[in-house]
Amino acid sequence: MASAAAARADHGFAHVSIDEVERCLGKPGVYIFDVNVPEIWAEHHLPGAIHVKDAKLKRYLPADKHAILIFYCAEPRCTASEAAATEAVRLGYTRVYAMPEGIFGWINAGKPVEKSTPQKK
Repeated sequence: MASAAAARADHGFAHVSIDEVERCLGKPGVYIFDVNVPEIWAEHHLPGAIHVKDAKLKRYLPADKHAILIFYCAEPRCTASEAAATEAVRLGYTRVYAMPEGIFGWINAGKPVEKSTPQKK
C-alpha cells in the first residue's frame, strides 16, 4: 500500500488499486468493507468483505484505529466508498483507503467474488 500512501489527499484517505486490494485479501489487520446496496452485495462481493448495511458505520469498524480499512462500492461514479472512508477518518482511523473501481471494476478485472443471500430484516 506504499503507493497509495503517497496519493493520500486532503480528505485523509487514499485510493488503492484492485491489485493492491487483492494482495490484502485475508491478511490480519486488514478489513474490507462493501458499501453497496443489498442486491449488489448478494450477487457479488469481495471474498471476506464486510457488508455495511446502514449509515451507522462505526458499529462495523474494528476497535484498532490503526487497522487497514478498505472501502468499495459499485464503480467510479459511485461515491459511497469515499463517503464511508471520509467518515472512518473522522472517527479517528489512520490507515483508510477506497478502491474507486468498485465491485464492477473488480469483476471486469477477473478477480474472485463471493455470492450470498440477503438476510431478512
